[in-house]
Amino acid sequence: MSCSRRTLFPCNRGLRGFTLVELLVVIAIIGILIALLLPAVQAAREAARRSQCTNNLKQLGLAFHNYHDVYKVFPAYQYMNTPATWNSWRGHGALTMILPYIEQRALYDQVDFRFEWDNNNESAIPTASTPTNFWISQRKIEAFLCPSDSPYPDRNYGGNNYMVSGGARRGFYSTGAAVPASGVFLRRVETTMAEIFDGSSNVIMLSEQIKGDNQNGALTIRRDFTNNLSLTQDQFPPPDAIEAAGVTCDSNATSWHQSNAGRQWSASFPGFIAINTIAPPNWKHISCCNGGGFGYACDRDGIVPPKSMHPGGVNVAVADASVRFLSETIDLVTFQRLGARADGNPVTW
Repeated sequence: MSCSRRTLFPCNRGLRGFTLVELLVVIAIIGILIALLLPAVQAAREAARRSQCTNNLKQLGLAFHNYHDVYKVFPAYQYMNTPATWNSWRGHGALTMILPYIEQRALYDQVDFRFEWDNNNESAIPTASTPTNFWISQRKIEAFLCPSDSPYPDRNYGGNNYMVSGGARRGFYSTGAAVPASGVFLRRVETTMAEIFDGSSNVIMLSEQIKGDNQNGALTIRRDFTNNLSLTQDQFPPPDAIEAAGVTCDSNATSWHQSNAGRQWSASFPGFIAINTIAPPNWKHISCCNGGGFGYACDRDGIVPPKSMHPGGVNVAVADASVRFLSETIDLVTFQRLGARADGNPVTW
């Protein structure tokens, strides 16, 4: 059919495509939309992870309540070493005691309490005649893990992100020495709900901690621990003393630091299952303990504040088993009072 001006098929009806400029504009617009969308996606994912973390803390808080219902006490954060020839830090810890209440009864029944939590036999293959506590301590338990934190780098260990609170004092190591600044959990001493004089809704029971990076050759202030703590005041140390101690700890970390925090949930010392509230959440300095070059992140008195991967603060479970989000900018005195169970100065939310 021939074309003409009077036909339905004009002579110049060729198809028109995108020009290079138009294509580049479209690509730029798509890139801008993706750039705007990604933060929203990441925020939604973090909100879901934070919600799961909140649920984990809630379940652990209820587990401690169920333990209390049965035994009329909360477990000690560290139990007596039996026999006495064990090192003091080898007694079993509070998280082991609540295994039956987080659907881990079968695992709890395998723990041999005649032997230390790491059974001093890490290289031997367990048999019917040897304890298996060290291998139990390596088990991954989802209830002990915050999804916002990365897994412990050495996948032979399950890791732990949730810690019991020793209160607003540096003195984790004081056996049975309850003072006004003490928290819900003591070393080798079991406490009761009735001893939370400041009210179960006003005292922190559990909080978060981030795991170490398992890299002793590379200093990571946020995840590592160091030693030679200069802080001398045990209860409610003031902000200036905390800050000075933090600066000193940071300087010590350049020569020695340990990076295995949160490695094993069945341990019974700070850095693995316990925090205190003498420094603010997400403290800018390295966590720091008293003592020499010990092999674990921390096994004695120190500044061990809660830390998390959640932007702006940390989740905590209070003694009534409810969960709150604490801002990292919280007033330090207020935060310290929230850690103390019987100082006579209850802080309401």
